Amino acid sequence: MPITLALELEQISDEVFSAIDMEVMRCAYSVQNKLGRLFEERVYENALATQLRGEGFEVHTQVPVLITHADFQKTFYLDLIVNQMLYELKVASSLIGEHEAQCLHYAMLQGIRLVKLINFGEQKVRGKLLRNSIRSADRYKTRFDLSRMRTISPNCELLMTYLRAIINDWGTHLSNSLYNDALVYFFGQDQCTKRIELNLGSMLLGTHRVQFHADELAFVVTSLSRCQPAYEEHLRVLLAHSKLKAIQWINLNHSLVEIITVDSA
Repeated sequence: MPITLALELEQISDEVFSAIDMEVMRCAYSVQNKLGRLFEERVYENALATQLRGEGFEVHTQVPVLITHADFQKTFYLDLIVNQMLYELKVASSLIGEHEAQCLHYAMLQGIRLVKLINFGEQKVRGKLLRNSIRSADRYKTRFDLSRMRTISPNCELLMTYLRAIINDWGTHLSNSLYNDALVYFFGQDQCTKRIELNLGSMLLGTHRVQFHADELAFVVTSLSRCQPAYEEHLRVLLAHSKLKAIQWINLNHSLVEIITVDSA
């Protein structure tokens, strides 16, 4: 199986969630009152889990989810599950979009509708409920837009073969770093990931890490639903200051997979 769950979670109604969450948040406030807001995540996780278990809740921590494709594998760990409800814990000055994206990624892996962020790093514990509106079956309704892709090397076709097979296994909407890690794995970490020189005229500015699928051909993976033209311009700036011939830009825009060849033409 491409996605192996250590725990199968049930779909929870808003009413059941609210009843669980009221007690979880009460315990979270209690934990922060005792420990402050300067410790690492795992400290709050252990303290919160201990208090919830003491009050009769079924609690699991660091629950693994194994993702595989061919011989590639990666394991994610879910912070806290309380009576079938998934929580992701943070210790940050404020919650940001990346935290929300990570939570929704976990909800999609589990195929559940509700997930909640709890942040112990603010002056007062903050919780944010997130709703996963993408059904598991919808993640496999993929559309490919290759209208702006050019095949410069046979390895460009190989890149597409790997990508299609991965998406066929996992669907879309997961973390773009997961798809990227798998592509790097299949091209070979040592051969794929290298540092290149960046120049301004005759002056060496420094080096930059790039992922290669062929000589002088790089690839990047993003999940942008807006600001694509601006990002493309930045890729062209990278080309202008390097010896790369082109970049195959893979953008996972929800169910739409866009492949754009960015070159000097």
